[in-house]
Amino acid sequence: MEYIIETKNLSKSYQKKAAVTSLNMHVRPGAIYGFIGRNGSGKSTTLKMLCGLAHPTEGSIQLFGETLLQDSVYRRIGVLIETAGLEPGGTAYENMLYKAMFMGIVEPKKQIQELLTQVGLESENKKKVKQFSMGMKQRLGIAMALLGGPDLLILDEPTNHLDQEIKKALAKAIKNYSSSAILVCHEPDFYQELVDHIIKIENCNF
Repeated sequence: MEYIIETKNLSKSYQKKAAVTSLNMHVRPGAIYGFIGRNGSGKSTTLKMLCGLAHPTEGSIQLFGETLLQDSVYRRIGVLIETAGLEPGGTAYENMLYKAMFMGIVEPKKQIQELLTQVGLESENKKKVKQFSMGMKQRLGIAMALLGGPDLLILDEPTNHLDQEIKKALAKAIKNYSSSAILVCHEPDFYQELVDHIIKIENCNF
């Protein structure tokens, strides 16, 4: 398989206003890509289309060599866009366990504990998610996106509400738990430490 992602003339409009226009993207497996562009250039909309949260107005998407994008394809992707869809009455561990069960992960306890440690939530084993700060919810969302070692990780502004120490831990976790990744982030230092390639969405062809 040459590309993990390939789009052809991908476009998205909302009420006749173009959010993404004729985007041709080719992403190879085994690398981390940083997505950059001015506000309103279509970065988040593109990520939503890639993970099935938005449907293209025109054009096509191919993931892992597949054009028919079924659940079996999307289950290979770890995603954090906007909110993580957390269960507020559960603990961080319970939220992770619910997702592991849904994904069919056998004996997930060790991986869950490792991920919670890496994002700095290992000591919050009794607190309910509804009591979490925004930063703690963001960290849990990242850990859940990394669960199962996704073949493709898609993160939109993953460093929001995180301190510098956790950002470093996040970079390490992304490298350890995902094969390929696309990130949107407005922090050049984070990109410099982590990404292999930069994508400028204004060009619409890369």
